Amino acid sequence: MQSVVEKKLKRETGQTRHDLGREAFVDEVWKWKQQHGDRIKQQTTRIGASLNWAEEYFTMDPQHSQVVRDAFIRLYDDGLVYRTTKMVDKLPTEGQLMLKVPGSKSRSRQRMTKMIMPVPSGSAYLRSRFLGLMVRWFKMLRLLGSPARQKVITLLTDSGAYMGKRDAEQSVISRCSRSGDVIEPMLMPQWYVRCSELAQRANNLVQEKAIELIPDRQRAVWNSWMSGIDDWCVSRQLWWGHRIPVYRVSWDGGEIGDMWVAAESEQQAQLKAVGKLGSEDKALAANLQCTIIQDEDVLDTWFSSGLLPLTAFNQPSVLAPARDMNATNQPSLSSVLETGQDILFFWVARMAMLCTYFAKVPPFSTVLLHPMVRDAQGRKMSKSLGNIIDPMDIINGAELSQLQKTLQNGHMTEQELDKGMRELKKLYPNGFQSFGADALRFTLLVYTQQTQQINMSLDTIRASYHFCNKLWNTFRFIHMHAANLGLDAGQACIADIDQNQMSVFDRALLSRLHAMLETYHQAMSTYRLAVAAETVREFVQRDLCDRYIEACKPALYGNCNVTNQDPHVAVKVLLGALDIVLRSLHPFMPFLSEELWQQHARKDASDELSIMEREWSSAESKAIAHDSRSEEENDASILVFGAVSGIRSLKQQHPTRLQAGTGSAARLTIVVTVPERAADAGGRGAGVDRATAERVREIATKHEACIALMSKELAIRICTASDSDSSAANSGTAVVVVTPYMRIVGQLVDNDGQQPQSAKSVAAVAKLETELAKVRKVVGSGGYRRSAPEAVKEADR
Repeated sequence: MQSVVEKKLKRETGQTRHDLGREAFVDEVWKWKQQHGDRIKQQTTRIGASLNWAEEYFTMDPQHSQVVRDAFIRLYDDGLVYRTTKMVDKLPTEGQLMLKVPGSKSRSRQRMTKMIMPVPSGSAYLRSRFLGLMVRWFKMLRLLGSPARQKVITLLTDSGAYMGKRDAEQSVISRCSRSGDVIEPMLMPQWYVRCSELAQRANNLVQEKAIELIPDRQRAVWNSWMSGIDDWCVSRQLWWGHRIPVYRVSWDGGEIGDMWVAAESEQQAQLKAVGKLGSEDKALAANLQCTIIQDEDVLDTWFSSGLLPLTAFNQPSVLAPARDMNATNQPSLSSVLETGQDILFFWVARMAMLCTYFAKVPPFSTVLLHPMVRDAQGRKMSKSLGNIIDPMDIINGAELSQLQKTLQNGHMTEQELDKGMRELKKLYPNGFQSFGADALRFTLLVYTQQTQQINMSLDTIRASYHFCNKLWNTFRFIHMHAANLGLDAGQACIADIDQNQMSVFDRALLSRLHAMLETYHQAMSTYRLAVAAETVREFVQRDLCDRYIEACKPALYGNCNVTNQDPHVAVKVLLGALDIVLRSLHPFMPFLSEELWQQHARKDASDELSIMEREWSSAESKAIAHDSRSEEENDASILVFGAVSGIRSLKQQHPTRLQAGTGSAARLTIVVTVPERAADAGGRGAGVDRATAERVREIATKHEACIALMSKELAIRICTASDSDSSAANSGTAVVVVTPYMRIVGQLVDNDGQQPQSAKSVAAVAKLETELAKVRKVVGSGGYRRSAPEAVKEADR
């Protein structure tokens, strides 16, 4: 946030934060937060997150700020926080000058300082440190010309520090991923948290399953981070954030050494510092002027974020000094944390370390980690690449001009903006259509089956959008027929249907519905949300729409004899299945499921009841419970729909070459195959095959009229053949295998009525035609004619 405001300030006023001063600059950041801080909340609300907004708070709110200060002071007093000077990576800030770095295409910011300084002589460490700094600057002086370099060499030689020269080895220049600035390693005094004890306790929690990581493979990543952890630098040279509550207390005269203490205020800092003095120094300090200065740095944002559970679950009392207290009797402060796997260490591990230290229990019992969202090409989203996808643009839709305007307001350099605009136009030339929140939510959930990253593609979002449309059209179809039959959708229930009135297709759908719910509940209970979502989608698309509704259409449109269905029973089954589908989809598609369910079950209701409050009834579960009869009929329906699909596939593959026929002269034959498999030593095997084949033949014969009507192929024939007979297709035969026991066979003729070609020759000709079309497309392109060598052109000709 500070970086954004600094760029904004520089662009609008030409000032830096140092021109304003700390207090005025922090006020500017607060203004920006008040103006734009609700952006994330708006996105979260728009995407349908069901949260307790009454408990919303900001990490800089007084309550959390107090927890942060108390936690740091407690860690300091317990000896877990210390100050030392170490090498750190630092970005240049003041006095910047744009210089060309050798081997780099871009110009980089480097801090220019005075080059003339005395060589330290008393310490080998300081001498080597000074020499290291001189070597770094000497490399930069290559940019300034020979006179400047020679002057530095002369100064080093006169001081006795010059040790000769050598060619520098080629090295990789480290840059900041955000600003592109060269990172400068330098020695700086910083505040550190000792992590070995904290990390060991947190690591044991995961290895002992007190904290469960999902997916489980992240345990190895966790162990790698925690077992080799370094002390945590919590100092940040910023102005916006939780200022570190440490003070340097000093007394005039220099007889009493300076002292750092952690305290709430200057007054407390002075009291703590005096309390640490000996009796003689206390008497001396009483007569001396005391100076108290707070550290300028702020705390690492992950430090305050790591304490979030203590604030969110109202546990500030655990910050009391008594370390052996039992803060809570709960096994953990919360149940489930859902976050990105890319911040497993930066946030999750810090919460585990800090909250377990203070509260004596884990902050959560389960951590559900989702992959990192990237673009369709697997690249990290960034403004400079122009590939950022704003969820609000996906939900509401956005034209290219709107996307470009958003990019222009992103406080980018001219070079970054130019590159981003080009990429944006290349990736999304037509902008985004309005997909809605449900399609975006469903897509992200399904994507979580990927292991390491989500390659966000508009095509996948569009597929989810089409599924939403299919669900809406299914709802309209079912309610239209319910109205035609005078049925009240809100009162229809599967439990009220007489099982004896159900057809084979009715019971088959309930069998598939039962299987879907079993998989759904198991997946939800184990946090496999992608599996649960895909299970419901597969049931809707395949079992409900492609199979059952197609089987119901003859009865719904007056031809009940074909499928032996009662239209009233069929519609009741449809209404009951739709109700269960909407409730199952609600966690994934809250807006569409709520809207349809209110029209479905609550159309004339006077009270307000959400779909999320609808309970699963025992009678409903019993009505769709699994039994052997429904399973057998489910198998029968699968065979019927398999035959229909096979016939449609054959007709699609050969739209003009299937031999015509009607009645006894059928052009398509359903061949029930008896596999010629030898029986085992006990005589088993062959008998099982024959029995299964006979069962398939009975099902096909019983539902022959239904198959013919649904496939729109009135001339079909059913026969039985051995495996060898049915596989010996002649050159004029097309075959589609439905199951090992069923094949669809059709006779082929040429369009001119001549002897048909063999299937192999037809396939070979089709392959050659495809390849020829590709070659013609390449040869016809302008680039080919301009750039291709003559030898290549001749070979192609």
